Amino acid sequence: MQKDYFESFCREIVACNQSIRFAGIANHLGSLIATQYREGLVPLMTKEETSQYSIQAVLRAATREDFESKIGRLEYSIGKYEKLIRATVPIIFSANEGKRFYLLLSFDTDSDAKSIVDKKVLPYLAKNKENFII
Repeated sequence: MQKDYFESFCREIVACNQSIRFAGIANHLGSLIATQYREGLVPLMTKEETSQYSIQAVLRAATREDFESKIGRLEYSIGKYEKLIRATVPIIFSANEGKRFYLLLSFDTDSDAKSIVDKKVLPYLAKNKENFII
């Protein structure tokens, strides 16, 4: 898939809710393919720090996959920090031969990130299911 598609995807995810600060797509190695910040947002981390975070988030999600046979597939994970909330959502873009990617999100601290993921992000993926395997 083209980089333009991933960037458009991130823009649409950020537009899902005003509490979404950041959306990024990382490949199975944690390399960021596309990112989008909410308009006017001053990021808390540099590009290099965000890249490092991406690698760590994908590594954490991948280690959870070791237990899929016992507890089921990871739908998403959420972590709350003092200055933001983060979520990692594993997704597979249908056109990429089953390769796993990760949607990395950050939210304002006063947002209901779980509700946004459940009611906005996952339905967006389901609505566009011809492009994703979720």
